[in-house]
Amino acid sequence: MGSWIRCKCNQLVHKNLFCSTGISLVVTEEFLDVERPEESAQDLVSEIILTSERMLKCSNCGRIILLKESKDEFELRFFSPDSE
Repeated sequence: MGSWIRCKCNQLVHKNLFCSTGISLVVTEEFLDVERPEESAQDLVSEIILTSERMLKCSNCGRIILLKESKDEFELRFFSPDSE
């Protein structure tokens, strides 16, 4: 797995959470609603990082890119900004 993806505008966008800025994690309400009384904060953060989608923003065109990636799955969804 590389550290970059290519936006629809052909711009390279960094996807490595630990090397880039402006990357957000998208955590579902269902995930947050599960009680984890025996889980440490560190384990919770690790689980969020491993299971959440990443939200990236292309610096060239402003598209929002949702990235779902695991060892078995790679999915990209692109959302264009509203034009005024």
